[in-house]
Amino acid sequence: MKRVFLNISCVVLFVAIVGVLVWGRNNKVSVFRETYDDGVEQIDLNTIYLENSGVEVNFAEVLLGKQEEMRKLIVSTQEATVSTELSDRLIEKLDFDFLKKTQKVSYTGKGYFVVDLDDLTGEDIIEDKENKIITIKIGHAYLQAIEIDPDKIIIDEVKEGLLARGDIELTVKDYNVIEKELRSRLETKFDTAENGQEADDIALRMVREVYEPVIKAIDRGYSVAVEFE
Repeated sequence: MKRVFLNISCVVLFVAIVGVLVWGRNNKVSVFRETYDDGVEQIDLNTIYLENSGVEVNFAEVLLGKQEEMRKLIVSTQEATVSTELSDRLIEKLDFDFLKKTQKVSYTGKGYFVVDLDDLTGEDIIEDKENKIITIKIGHAYLQAIEIDPDKIIIDEVKEGLLARGDIELTVKDYNVIEKELRSRLETKFDTAENGQEADDIALRMVREVYEPVIKAIDRGYSVAVEFE
């Protein structure tokens, strides 16, 4: 009698277990719940946040590790046009309009203001743990390069004098002198206090936009401030 009762109990228990498993499968509910907590909170596919993990993160090391990717940051691009007037006198010492011919040459170029990020050191990255702020100190923006657009070099028609006719003949040396002069004028036009201030204002914003996602990927509670040295 006891054996029969035991057999019936086993059958009932087996049917109950199968029923629970089938019900859980149909209702998308895990029968066994995982209760282990590793202290890692998943924020998104590319970010994790370590809550009370005791892990000390060196923000300076993380940011300085980005230097290979970001060396010089172009913060502002200016465009300007300069021109010079060439003249060819029939008699060198006589400056009369009817004895000379003139020609205007115009150059259009771009000036690039940059900030050096490969000069950053650990001393330039300051962590305020109490207020959770990372302050990055950078150098001022400066005019790093001038690029002359060959498609925007304009050479006007020769203006002839009454007795001075024909084209103005130029040598390779003449062209080099002209380009050097116009490039110098472009540099003077770009490298002004007003343009430098505009580039500095943009630099503060752009450097923060570069490094803030990196900081927040480590700890979303931190903010980033950028200052000049």
